[in-house]
Amino acid sequence: MWIRYLTIVSFISMLATYGSALTLGWSLARNIPGLRPEVQAETLAYSVAITIIALPVWFFHWRWAKRDWPWGSENTQRYLAFFTVVGLIATVIIGVQFFARTVELLVGTRKADNDSVNYLLGAMWSSAISLGLWLYHGNIWLKLRRRPR
Repeated sequence: MWIRYLTIVSFISMLATYGSALTLGWSLARNIPGLRPEVQAETLAYSVAITIIALPVWFFHWRWAKRDWPWGSENTQRYLAFFTVVGLIATVIIGVQFFARTVELLVGTRKADNDSVNYLLGAMWSSAISLGLWLYHGNIWLKLRRRPR
């Protein structure tokens, strides 16, 4: 029961942390896709609050889970695989958007205005967060997979 609790809390708090961290970056850049500009500041406040709460919840539960998990279990594999794949997919999608916008600015098909700069900042932040998620969980998953049985 303890392991299940740790897994569920770690999973949910990592989802909340990741989502709020992405939103936080786009809010700082004042360019959350699909939101009106007047809602951006309020979204920033909620993103900061969720990140401040969810990150320590994840950290402590993840530490306990790493200590007590049966590392060969299916739940462990699924948890690590999920966040590795989510981080990889998000890194690729957001990274492509970041580089496409950069190329558009360089070749002059898009104006270098505040909107473009803010978009690049948000995309760079999101790429970095997603890359960190992918590398962290992927590294642990690879080490686990390479362990002698």
